[in-house]
Amino acid sequence: MRLRSIVAVPAGDLVDAALASPADAVALTLTDAGHAVSDLREAARHAFPRIREAGKRALLFVNHPRTRLLRDDLDALVTPDLAAVLLPHANDPQDVRDLAVLLREFEYTRGIEPGTVLAFPVVDSARGVLRAPELASAVPRAGGLVFDSRSYAADVGARDEERGDRLAYARGAVVAASRAYDGQPLVAAGPTELLSLAQYGFAGAILPGPAGAGAANASFRPASAAVEAARQKLDAYNAARAEGAWVARYGTGVVDAHVARKARALLDG
Repeated sequence: MRLRSIVAVPAGDLVDAALASPADAVALTLTDAGHAVSDLREAARHAFPRIREAGKRALLFVNHPRTRLLRDDLDALVTPDLAAVLLPHANDPQDVRDLAVLLREFEYTRGIEPGTVLAFPVVDSARGVLRAPELASAVPRAGGLVFDSRSYAADVGARDEERGDRLAYARGAVVAASRAYDGQPLVAAGPTELLSLAQYGFAGAILPGPAGAGAANASFRPASAAVEAARQKLDAYNAARAEGAWVARYGTGVVDAHVARKARALLDG
């Protein structure tokens, strides 16, 4: 699933600007405590078909399992239009597993192939960063991790930044954990530092508005050299497997199943 640009929209707000943008996806939120959650669910339910008709993916920020609102969130909104769920404040892998259990239940009872709706834990605390590998590998449907630098900075008593070395360790931990388990590392960011974040290893950005969607698409688009290298790696791996080998030689390195999956994902995206 290509997620270079994701426009975040409060579920109760109009989504017209987001739908008119070149964004890959629109993320609605049910977590705004300033609105009744029932109103947010209803607004999201009506927005989903419009997002699909605009040729975009529908994503959803759900309430944390410990709020006791998650089950009703998913009951109202797990439909064939929902592509992925974003789980804020993911500190414990069990929270991700709880989400996955509920997703499977509603997928199964609604004729949706189990595992269709991806789960993206949001890393927004020091605990989340330290447990990033566990979060990224908690369930098979994990699509990657999301790094929320503003919340993380507040948690550790730092000044927020999208570029520079203050939060470099946390950014690197999220990227490494996501990539290690074949996921997409996403980042909540403004439109001004997208290229820098792409060079850091992130695959896409969750934007506060539609203005930066085009820039995000350009920033996170793989370079032609990377696409060609991925094609060569995949060709080498397929040739090696045809000869009965499990690993292909490529340059001075090797291409194993993990590298081949990453190359295939880059070409498919």
